[in-house]
Amino acid sequence: MAQSLDLFECSICLHLLEEPVTTACGHSYCRKCINTFWSSNREEYSCPQCRTTFNTRPDLQRNTILGNLLEEHKKQSQSAAAGDEEDAASPGDVQCDACMGRKRKAKMFCLMCLASYCETHLQPHAEVPVLMKHKLIRASTRIKESICSRHDRHLEIYCRSDEQLLCPLCVVEHKGHDIVEVMTEKRDKQQQVERARLEIEDRVLVSLIEMKELTKAADSIRDAAWEACDDFERQCSEHILSYVLSLERKCSEMRDKVGQEEKAGVDWTKGHLGQLEREVNKLRRMEHQLHQLSLTDDPIQFLKDFQALGERPALTDSQQQHQAPAEVVSAHKDKLKRMCDKQKSELFGHFKDFSMSLFLKYPCMPIKSRKDLLLKRTTLDLDPNTAHKCLYMTQTKKEISWETKGQAHPDHPGQFTRFYQVLCQNGLQGEHYWEVEWDGGIVEVAVSYKKIQRKGSDKSSCFGHNKLSWKLICSPSGCTFWHNNLHKGQIPPARSRRVGVHLEYREGRLSFYSVAGPDEMTLLHQIRTAFTKPLYPGFTVDLGATLSICDI
Repeated sequence: MAQSLDLFECSICLHLLEEPVTTACGHSYCRKCINTFWSSNREEYSCPQCRTTFNTRPDLQRNTILGNLLEEHKKQSQSAAAGDEEDAASPGDVQCDACMGRKRKAKMFCLMCLASYCETHLQPHAEVPVLMKHKLIRASTRIKESICSRHDRHLEIYCRSDEQLLCPLCVVEHKGHDIVEVMTEKRDKQQQVERARLEIEDRVLVSLIEMKELTKAADSIRDAAWEACDDFERQCSEHILSYVLSLERKCSEMRDKVGQEEKAGVDWTKGHLGQLEREVNKLRRMEHQLHQLSLTDDPIQFLKDFQALGERPALTDSQQQHQAPAEVVSAHKDKLKRMCDKQKSELFGHFKDFSMSLFLKYPCMPIKSRKDLLLKRTTLDLDPNTAHKCLYMTQTKKEISWETKGQAHPDHPGQFTRFYQVLCQNGLQGEHYWEVEWDGGIVEVAVSYKKIQRKGSDKSSCFGHNKLSWKLICSPSGCTFWHNNLHKGQIPPARSRRVGVHLEYREGRLSFYSVAGPDEMTLLHQIRTAFTKPLYPGFTVDLGATLSICDI
């Protein structure tokens, strides 16, 4: 083949002919080569090989037959090169042991020749009768593991007694052992593998069922925990209501008793007052008569009028006859005090120790209006170093929304990588109040310690699912509070899209409010705990939601 290609070479450039043309003397050249040759020798036009001279410059025509042969050769060469490139062995492939130069990819391995062959060098095994008897297997990079290292024979036998692969020559050393063909042992082991696989599938299924049950159990425990809290709060409310109603009844009964005592005392004073008024009137009439008698000059008339007055009633000291009013008032006061003390002792005696300890431990929370809370307002700025890449943040650092494209937040160790969360820049201690406004889907309003995880596939970095954070989830259908992977549902929906957060760090109180107007607030949820480190406000938004920090 190499000698035949020499016939198609140009004697000027010594390469295969390009656009072949033939002179009148019968020699062929590349059109470009012969034209260049004649252009450089303008004195005469001759054939470079036989030196035949032409009087005029020949008008050369393309040699169609020769050109077609060269085109066909070029196509075949390109096809062969492409096939060689496709069949060439890559790193990790089994190379043909018979290829010289560039190795092709081996297809089969001969157990008799102990060599790997490509498709080209495998042809003799398909055509030569002696080689057709050889046993071929698929070529593999692990084929050496199938060859006996002692006898260079194929491992065809398995000794069950020694659990060892053998070649035919190794069998003599295992006389009396349980020996079978490799394929027989493979079938047996395949059955064991299938049984083990089915057993694993069953165990996986059982484990998945147990995981589902455990998940339900965790949900039930969380629900039970909050149900217990709700039941305790309900019973406390009922007892408080019952106690208040009982106090109101006691107060009513006490008013009735005090009213009766008041009536008795007033009636006594009215009775004695009437008696004294009648006595005073009688004495004044007698005084008038005596005064008129003292004005009579005639002794006879004086004596007759004196006798007409009759015997005067004995004058008695009313202060001695009636009890002094001060004593009566003092006696009534003492009686009312004893009566009230007795009722208070009966009513509060058993409750005193409990109520005192309760109020000392949980002092009454002052009820504050929004006007009072605004005195504690604080300025918040979002921290870009903590924002998830799918959170869009405005330049003012006051508003976030969820975006499908990642934002240009720089990579930072403090960045949340799984949950769409962001923290504020400054930690808070003392008393603070802030408000946020949201629109769209679901948002989360949270506070967290700085040590909360930022990365990982579990929920350790999610607000409300650890001991380091507290959050209120707000949605159009209602609110849910989460802390330490426990949630409290059945919180009524917020009356507006504005939520206020009141932090009383030293008192250990965190309150969430629905702000419906300048002076209209509704408590959504409140927790009491002991805060130990500065708290950082945090937020989460879902797809289609927007949250902004309000300027109040």
